[in-house]
Amino acid sequence: MKLSQEQMTYLEENMGKTILPLSNFENKIRLGTEPIEVLLYYKKDWTPQQYFEAFVKAANHFNLFSSCIIRIDDNKYALHYCSDGVQLHVLPPVDETFDKINIDDIKKKIVKVKTLPGEPLLSLTVIPIKDGYLGGVSCSHAIGDGVSLTLFLYLWGCAIEGKDFPLLPSPQRLFKGNPIRSDKVNKAFLPSLYELSDEIQDRVKPSNIKLHIKREYFSDEFLNDIKNKAKSENEKYIISGNQIITSFLLKKYHNDILPNTKKIRLRTPIDLRGLHPDIDSLYIGNAYFDGITEFTKDEIDKMSVPQIAYRLKESIKDMRNEKYIKSMAYLSKYGVQLKAEVVEDYSNYNIDMDVVSSNLTHLEDISALGIGPDKGKFVYITTPVSTGFLMLKECGKIFVDMTSRYPFK
Repeated sequence: MKLSQEQMTYLEENMGKTILPLSNFENKIRLGTEPIEVLLYYKKDWTPQQYFEAFVKAANHFNLFSSCIIRIDDNKYALHYCSDGVQLHVLPPVDETFDKINIDDIKKKIVKVKTLPGEPLLSLTVIPIKDGYLGGVSCSHAIGDGVSLTLFLYLWGCAIEGKDFPLLPSPQRLFKGNPIRSDKVNKAFLPSLYELSDEIQDRVKPSNIKLHIKREYFSDEFLNDIKNKAKSENEKYIISGNQIITSFLLKKYHNDILPNTKKIRLRTPIDLRGLHPDIDSLYIGNAYFDGITEFTKDEIDKMSVPQIAYRLKESIKDMRNEKYIKSMAYLSKYGVQLKAEVVEDYSNYNIDMDVVSSNLTHLEDISALGIGPDKGKFVYITTPVSTGFLMLKECGKIFVDMTSRYPFK
């Protein structure tokens, strides 16, 4: 499906107006992947249609739902589009109050999207319950990363509460037109599954891997005690709660989560917003890369928690250096791009030796969305990795959901 001159002209004329290109980095690692998902509980007595109208109002403010041109193989391209941008699914009510709901059952009901040609970019699944609504959001990586989704959810909360939007859209990567309607798309841009590259098809194939989840809680007292022990161990060990938690879990569970490797690579998402001088703090799109800190399993066993945390801190510090950030990323007229040599050498997520550590502790109940904590709560957030630590905060206490292919002892 190499593009004809007519198709090339069509893309060039509409790029930035009705079409945005995925970045070279997104094309390499995002296509066919599982979405970012959030499950929220609202007590507000609205109809599903009112929630959806508020949802669309927030989406229109950021003009999220552009169509995207994506590379599906060498010199082959397709359009990732959705004429409505977002799908609404209202499921039959569940005859239970929130405190009696089986969250694992609800999570299975969220209608998923994928970052693939012809797929919707985002879906909202609404499930009425006795004392409110559960709202499941499934978001394609073509729209953006977790920061983009958080900004969007915040605006949605403002729309639900009838508040003015406090955030103006970033002019960077701002889509300027309306999404391409499905009946206007040249069918050459909508390939069958077999036309996708082998790498993308492998991602699309359903996984039979059963994931196991374990939760740990951390109090301020625990973190302060470790910080004091760290300083007594070495004056330079000034470490954060996030670094302590990650190191503690790595030391305690590495033999459970990755039993068949001698080396473990800890991947920590580094947000380019606020680090790269050219990238706006409200940039909508994918604007991060994974910083990698490597340990041997023998090192993890021998090192103390403060020692592990300090190495992690210094590694992240090196990667958050402005000079380093500018050497790997730049802002094009279509958004953030990682430089070609960085993408070529980028080490993809390795299921057998990588742990992804994501910190979402800034989300404390639903108040993070501009809605009072008495109106609902975050129930569940996921990023699509088989081995990872996801940190959240609820009612003043940090908890971490650990995900692994292997059962925890």
